[in-house]
Amino acid sequence: MKILYNKEQIQTAVNKIATEISNKHYNDPSPPVMICVLNGAFMFFTDLVKALNIDCEIDFMRAKSYTDQSQSEVVIFKDIETDIAGKNVYLVDDILDSGNTLRHIIKHYTTNPRMAPASITPVVLFKKRLSNINNCLYGIELTDESWLCGYGLDGPNGLMRNRNLIFGFEPEID
Repeated sequence: MKILYNKEQIQTAVNKIATEISNKHYNDPSPPVMICVLNGAFMFFTDLVKALNIDCEIDFMRAKSYTDQSQSEVVIFKDIETDIAGKNVYLVDDILDSGNTLRHIIKHYTTNPRMAPASITPVVLFKKRLSNINNCLYGIELTDESWLCGYGLDGPNGLMRNRNLIFGFEPEID
């Protein structure tokens, strides 16, 4: 395991995204809704909303698509409580890998007429180079296939989320 990103690199990426969101909504009469996808995005989300220069609504949801390092069906364990109908929504997650989780969540919110946001923009700290999802804001594009942990992302046995650095290690091969 090695350190891939230090605190300064992470904060630079967070600030870049926060500036983009703040600039877009600076004169917007209704504040955007920032939704944190738990558990992995909690540290990124906290730093991101603190770096915004605008007001925003905040809510949390929990979805899971990985067991250890294996991707499986997306399950929503906790949904938001905020009314997002007609609002600009930012869906904040830790990493864009296959895009399955974010696509599932976006579909969950956009196909429900009761929710119907004006817009929904995925936001991730890390984006794998070959992954793609429409209108995704990201801080760092990954150039290798290391499994990331730290800064909210879990490592072996679900540990290391509390570290303020990003570590990488080679993925397990089945």
